Formats: sequence, structure tokens, C-alpha cells
Amino acid sequence: MNKVIAGQRFRDVAPTVFGHPAPEWVIAEVFTGTDGIRYARVYSASSPHNLKTLSTAILRDKRRFVQVQAKSLDSV
Repeated sequence: MNKVIAGQRFRDVAPTVFGHPAPEWVIAEVFTGTDGIRYARVYSASSPHNLKTLSTAILRDKRRFVQVQAKSLDSV
């Protein structure tokens, strides 16, 4: 199983209600909770003030999330 580390980006596999691709979530930090489970604190790439915490197991579940590559400045 691959490690989830800060800086990685993930996207929910399900499209939004209007059929658009789901927003990208950027890993800000990874930590172990008091329950012993690994969590990732993530923020929206399009709105950094939009924060949430997800278990790293959920992020690695290919039925829920896919990892995406950050856009290169060369491709813009």
C-alpha cells in the first residue's frame, strides 16, 4: 500500500451533482489520531480555506478517490 504524504493530490471518483469532475484535494499533513488511525488533513486546490480531514485508507480506496498529478507550470 502506497503512503499518503503531504503535497499529494486526490480527486473523488464520483462527479459533482452537475456532472463536472470533483475538485482536487491537496494533502496538507498526515497524522495518527488518538484512535490509532492515520488521517490526512486536506484542503481544496481551488479554495484553500475549504478544509477537511479524511482517513488515509479512504484516500487510497480506488472506489472513492484517485490520485492526480499536480499541473506543471510548463503545461500552462
